[in-house]
Amino acid sequence: MREEPEIRVGIITDGKPEVTPTAEGVLVSNLLIGAGFHWQQSIPARLPGRIEEIEEGKQIVNIVPMERYLEAVIGSEMNADAPIEFLKAHAVISRSWAMRKLHPECERERKEASERACHRESEEEGSEGKGIIIDPSGEIEIRRWEESDSHHGFDVCSDDHCQRYQGLPEGGDVRTSEAIEATRGEVLLDRQGEIADARFSKCCGGVTEHFSSCWRDEDFDYLPGQKDDWCDLSDMPEGEREQFLRSILKGYDQSTRDYHDWSATIRKSDIAANVRRQYNLDLGNVLDIHPLERGISGRITRLRIEGDKNSITIGKELAIRRLLSEKCLYSSWFDVENHGEGFILRGHGWGHGAGLCQIGAARMAYAGKDYREILRFYYPGTEIRKIYT
Repeated sequence: MREEPEIRVGIITDGKPEVTPTAEGVLVSNLLIGAGFHWQQSIPARLPGRIEEIEEGKQIVNIVPMERYLEAVIGSEMNADAPIEFLKAHAVISRSWAMRKLHPECERERKEASERACHRESEEEGSEGKGIIIDPSGEIEIRRWEESDSHHGFDVCSDDHCQRYQGLPEGGDVRTSEAIEATRGEVLLDRQGEIADARFSKCCGGVTEHFSSCWRDEDFDYLPGQKDDWCDLSDMPEGEREQFLRSILKGYDQSTRDYHDWSATIRKSDIAANVRRQYNLDLGNVLDIHPLERGISGRITRLRIEGDKNSITIGKELAIRRLLSEKCLYSSWFDVENHGEGFILRGHGWGHGAGLCQIGAARMAYAGKDYREILRFYYPGTEIRKIYT
């Protein structure tokens, strides 16, 4: 059995890294979190382990043992007051996801993508260049997604692009440490004995999504599209629901209240401006938007935008969310109403929806399910295996 590995975490900061040494690591006073999302902000963070500078004055890497890394991840993703069995489940999937990034194949992919910055989007090769496909009628289609393997000099980054890594809480956290220690070295393995790609999102909205709807055209049998009633909290008495959400969500996440069923109004002029800014294409006046393809959950994977000068088709789900809102839509699962100067979107879920639904998994634990039951539900066909001591 192997020994506990170290992991290299690329630290994303708001400007030049502001670092102060501490007894057990460093204090980074300007860690950037939620980059490009509606909760983006800069916070101070206490990071364990040691620091290496790989790009002078611009990029630092935190080198830390895997289990110590997980203390910061679990404490950053969810509130430590969440049910302990949920925290155990999260420890297993966060460890699995991170250990998969240490596989030699991921290192090869990182080297091939060494010219990319951490948050640069992956793009499919099209006949006219990266990510751009022009069909015989002359219409442009762009397919983009963010790959977590496109790093140079480190294994994972500190933001939601990978897993949240916002440092350790003052004085530590006994419950998070207990959950990690109880599952030490445990990962999810697929039917071939490989470490599973244990994706997760905040709230699936009632149906989980396939991998290929969000990233490259590949699917895994342990990431099915399936009905998930656990994340619908509408049957909870209001007081109980409020207490539950306070116990599981980080403080800034608690301000997002309409994550399961939501609506948004998007101005047509803003869509046209975003297309110009992101893709250097003038649509003229936007006339309409049409979902062309949806994933198993209902998330839109190809969206056609019609203008009076040009039209464009955008995919995949995150590219659609970023195009329609500068702060990123909660998800791409929505219906469209053409409404004068804009569109009313009525949608469901928060995030890509693949794998474990954090709200749903926490509700399962709240209802008495243990972490093994939770993982069997969200990753059917996998098994839990201890791979290091």
